[in-house]
Amino acid sequence: MSVTSLLRLFYRVTTLSLVLIVGACTVSEIPSNRYQDDIEVSMAEARPVTELQNQALAALGEEQFQLAIDYLQRAIKIQPRNAWSWHYLAQTYWRDAQYDRCLAMIERSDSYGVFDDALVSANNRLKPKCQQG
Repeated sequence: MSVTSLLRLFYRVTTLSLVLIVGACTVSEIPSNRYQDDIEVSMAEARPVTELQNQALAALGEEQFQLAIDYLQRAIKIQPRNAWSWHYLAQTYWRDAQYDRCLAMIERSDSYGVFDDALVSANNRLKPKCQQG
């Protein structure tokens, strides 16, 4: 085999190797990240829930208990595991002297907000008030 033939063979093998390496390194499509999608959906849900919570607290401040309950029930339909919505609903029931419902809502809030110290504290302050009623 001549030197020229060896160089051609070397060139072909090197070129083929580079094509295979580059081809293996490229990604044709980025796979969907299910967890990122869940976070984006959760964030999109949070905005209307926060707005409904704020409207409920404003209605509660004006002693419009049924309106506050309606807002919070809508928020819960959007995000059923939002522990603060359940807490605000418990507050509303307490202010409306519906003590059994208040306690039930505190239990639900506690079940979803185990790791939220501020929420646990708020529920612990509200619970005795509902029990005394």
